[in-house]
Amino acid sequence: MFLLTWLCFCCISLFATSQKSSTAQAKVITSIKYQGRDIKLNERSLYINARLEQKNLGKYAFRTLQDAAACAKDGTSNDPTIIYLEPDVYWTNNPYDENKENELIGLRLPQANITLIGLADNPEHTIIAGDRGQMAGAIGNWNTIGVGDGFKAYNITFGNYCNLDLIYSRDPTKNHRKRQETITQAQVLTTAHGGRMDKWVFENCRFISFLNVFAAGREPERAYFKNCFFQCTDDAIGSGGMSIFERCRFRFYANHPSWGGSRILQAYLGCSFETVLRDPKANPTIFFAKNNAIFAVVDCHFDGNARRLEWTDILSNQARHYVYHNTLNGEPVMISAGHPELSVELSEESLKAFKIGDQYNIYNLLRGDDDWDPARQKELLNQYGDLAFRLQLNASKTLLDGATGAEVKVSYILYPARTRQETPIKWTVSDPKLLSFVSTGDGALLVKGTNTSEEMKRGYIKGETVSGIVALVYFDVSGIPAPAPRISKALHSSEPSMGKVSADYTLDLQHKRDFSLITWYRARRDDGSDTLQVAVSRMNQPYKDYKLSSGDVGYYLIAEIEPRHETSETGKAVFARSRRIKPNDIGSESLSTDFKNIPTRRNEIIRNGFWTIDTYRPKDLNPDYAWQPAPGDGWAYGEGEVETAGRQGLFTLGRGARLLYTQTRQHRNMHLELELSPQKAAGQGFGSATGQYLDVYTKYDTKRMSGYGLRIERTPAYGNGVLVSLYKYENGIGTPLGPHQYTSAFLPGCQITLSVKDKILSARVTTSSEQQQGQKDSGLAHEVNLSAEINPDASAGFGVQHTGSTGGNRLMLERLRVSYD
Repeated sequence: MFLLTWLCFCCISLFATSQKSSTAQAKVITSIKYQGRDIKLNERSLYINARLEQKNLGKYAFRTLQDAAACAKDGTSNDPTIIYLEPDVYWTNNPYDENKENELIGLRLPQANITLIGLADNPEHTIIAGDRGQMAGAIGNWNTIGVGDGFKAYNITFGNYCNLDLIYSRDPTKNHRKRQETITQAQVLTTAHGGRMDKWVFENCRFISFLNVFAAGREPERAYFKNCFFQCTDDAIGSGGMSIFERCRFRFYANHPSWGGSRILQAYLGCSFETVLRDPKANPTIFFAKNNAIFAVVDCHFDGNARRLEWTDILSNQARHYVYHNTLNGEPVMISAGHPELSVELSEESLKAFKIGDQYNIYNLLRGDDDWDPARQKELLNQYGDLAFRLQLNASKTLLDGATGAEVKVSYILYPARTRQETPIKWTVSDPKLLSFVSTGDGALLVKGTNTSEEMKRGYIKGETVSGIVALVYFDVSGIPAPAPRISKALHSSEPSMGKVSADYTLDLQHKRDFSLITWYRARRDDGSDTLQVAVSRMNQPYKDYKLSSGDVGYYLIAEIEPRHETSETGKAVFARSRRIKPNDIGSESLSTDFKNIPTRRNEIIRNGFWTIDTYRPKDLNPDYAWQPAPGDGWAYGEGEVETAGRQGLFTLGRGARLLYTQTRQHRNMHLELELSPQKAAGQGFGSATGQYLDVYTKYDTKRMSGYGLRIERTPAYGNGVLVSLYKYENGIGTPLGPHQYTSAFLPGCQITLSVKDKILSARVTTSSEQQQGQKDSGLAHEVNLSAEINPDASAGFGVQHTGSTGGNRLMLERLRVSYD
């Protein structure tokens, strides 16, 4: 810890002591003078100077970072191994080699308690550099450096120059041109191993890249950044347990600088943010994270072209963040202004956990159980070192049975844990008639819900410290459901008419909405002993009118109804059967669906007139892209999120999601229209350029996996567009046909049209989303029209195959129309 007393950083001078050998006398570096002190080089003090000659090196002086890293031994928290670096550019990996081994970390520095010190005050003079990224010199998210437990750094720039030029003003011969223009995942810092990782410190450092500066999920339990600079786009900063940024500067080029935030707390204290959004007209909002972490934002100033601040894309009503004295373009700002209850304005008393006078209370926030004091504040702020800064409530379940009064245990965690015994918690509930609680005596509560109504009710229990640190958890409390509604008119299946069969019934709803579950089956036998599910009800909307298709011909249709209304129990199922469907019942060979009623349970069987819905890894995928299809369901139906909010559709749930429709009736010409929305809204559509694509099949034989189609693929060429190509498939192997086109049209509201007429396959791709400025600047087409001559057979199946990752990169199918002539 003696290092931190030196940080006035002055000039360095070298001196050498003479050492005699048996053959010659050479000047070997054995000590350096730093900040007016003589530093003797030894196994705890190493020195790097690329300009040294071989005869000067000695045992503890080196010319490369790699040599010093190989020599370095574990330090201790009180006696770290310090590596002093002369101003220069230090490459962790030769950016010009082929990386045949596909190493994803340029240099590993796994030793514990290593400290790097740049010997110039200006961190731009000492640069630790890399130049690789996802599908740009590596397959995978490449990192400039990986470090170990207790790592510290001062006066250093850590950069990944895959997507931006390295300009070195001290020596222009060290300038380096970026690998590519397209922004990809080019990470700067990660952990060197999977073991214990805690207590990282960076002061007067710079972190330079764009996408994924820090490896998400690969940061320590506690990290402290002071007077640092960060340049990034998305998914770049904040992970691990606690990330504390004091008086740091940030330059944000995109809307989501943090993927998930830190698990316990991510605090910005006295920080300044410059927003340089690439397309503020498309989205002028900075989101603190994509997922719900807890933030403290104190004395922070946001300036630039962002016009709004939000905690997350999808707000949690249970989250409580802490704010104090923040501005946006010079005006006081409320984060997530539409939900002011999510932001707790720190009072004079609660502010002390974060700030005392003009000092940010780093000691209190990071002290932990081991009395860590990275800011050297213990003597000054010792009396403020035991103040709660976060309360977290944990409930074993949040759905309570209000009819039986079943209890649930609610426990709490107070951060820091050492304050628990001396910090009383005041407990309240939103509605004492709905929720009540008793103490268990061990610091937990037993919460009971009481609800004698038919409706589900919602309420919360809140804990609060005397100083105003708050947490709450919401509960849904079920009531006493009404009996299932009586069927007042017997269920029967209507005669096929106008291309549909209807389930005809009447319920005694007593002015309630009908929420009955209607499921449709096909059966060859009239007794229904061989039923196959073909349609379901969703979103509390009974699917009464079943739309016929050619696949129904030759089958009986059986409707199963489980009666219920909006506040009732679900009644016993009753059934009705149609007659056998004939060809002239279906009206048209065309098929259309909004996917709402398609069963999503995994079904790998390929059968005429049925959907195959599963996960699959295509044969033509590069084996370097190592993933296996998800074993469970590949698709689910539901509401969209983030950029697909307000939409409903069938979305990818498992990697390799595939949806096929088998049509054995032969047709010469075919027309397909598909509407869909990727959740990625920058135009790249997929998580990375690692063989992630969407195939849309037409004139497709599902058993032979042969036919034609369209492929939409993310490639390294663009970070805001995709490659669209026509394809021919033979036995599961795809081959591109004719011309291709890069486009920005793969955005929410994307519309794909595929037509086969005689021997011409044509495709059109458009979108209802406006083209973003960056896409215009890249010269991307916002509409695609392609055609190619083919030799089709009479196959008439169709489908989609998605090889992309899911989660925040999922795809939603919204509508499909297929016709033949």
